[in-house]
Amino acid sequence: MKVSGLNTKSESINRRTILKGLVALGAAGGDLATFAQALAQSSSEDVSQLTILIQGGPVADTINNVALPIFKSQYPGVAIQLEVSANAAAYPKMLAQRNNPVISGGMFNDLFSARGSIDKMWAAINPEYMPNAKRVPKDLLLPGGDGVTFQQTPFGIMYNPDRVEPPTSWTDLWNPKYEGRVAMWETYFDAYAMAAVATGKSPSVEDGVKAWEPHRKNIGVWSTSPIAEEDMVHRGEVWLAPHWGAWCEQARLQGKRVAFAFPKEGATLWSNQLQSCVGFSPKVTELVQRYLNVWLSDECQTAWLKNALISPAVGSLAIPSELQTNPAVISAGDAGKRLIRLDARQVATKFAATKALIERTLKS
Repeated sequence: MKVSGLNTKSESINRRTILKGLVALGAAGGDLATFAQALAQSSSEDVSQLTILIQGGPVADTINNVALPIFKSQYPGVAIQLEVSANAAAYPKMLAQRNNPVISGGMFNDLFSARGSIDKMWAAINPEYMPNAKRVPKDLLLPGGDGVTFQQTPFGIMYNPDRVEPPTSWTDLWNPKYEGRVAMWETYFDAYAMAAVATGKSPSVEDGVKAWEPHRKNIGVWSTSPIAEEDMVHRGEVWLAPHWGAWCEQARLQGKRVAFAFPKEGATLWSNQLQSCVGFSPKVTELVQRYLNVWLSDECQTAWLKNALISPAVGSLAIPSELQTNPAVISAGDAGKRLIRLDARQVATKFAATKALIERTLKS
């Protein structure tokens, strides 16, 4: 049998041997590029490992404890190498390695999903390989995107219930009694968009930055880490911060003194997208998409909901009664109606300019 790029049976066996050896070594260090090149060119017989980008914490727990056993029962010969990293750190590396890719697929938030679409980093989703995608309501899918929404949560306000009353409006962050007690993150663009909505405008990030300008003294900390922000609110160093509902609830379940509020003006829709990367053989792409399809299974969606308070993207999955009044949890059917979604492509295109606007308007 002739394999693309190989002329003899012995060469094919040799490459498979190399692949298996690299898997055993964890494809670490300088061998990683060699592994990536071999995997990108591999045939169905050679695919022994897929490298998937994920987030850590409870998200990773479900992937390891629920998704992996399901996939291994279907494809026992294919190992899954999980790369745990934030999108902001991983994506620039992926872009630099696009001619010799390592990451074959994974999870990307709205912003980096849109950036990947603009940069033509994503392979088209084949419904045959990802049949669970048809269970995701169309209004949850990222407009113009190449992936499939599989996780979602409202982006509202995290607060310390020992220090403040539950906020009811985005304008509560501007209350003079909270001077120096609000944490912000310059790239939490959703918070600025909702500030614009609270002042009667459309969800414009630029308008929201301007709306924040008279209240800039309330910003006591510019955060660079969601976990650090949760810790600061828990300790009372700051009292309020725009935040994701699911991640706030995860912190609360860990014993931190935080709570989540869904303001009366609404909250934005944050989601994670399944993405399959370009640059790999058809068989690798197929296996990546079949693996990611497991993340849309009832088993994974339910585990993320119960263990991490991440709302499901599968429309047929009901919210358990004990979670129906939780402001951080929302059904797939309600999300498109109740939550505001920013134009991720526009945000991605104007990212640098918007960040610079925040720097000179609120931080300088």
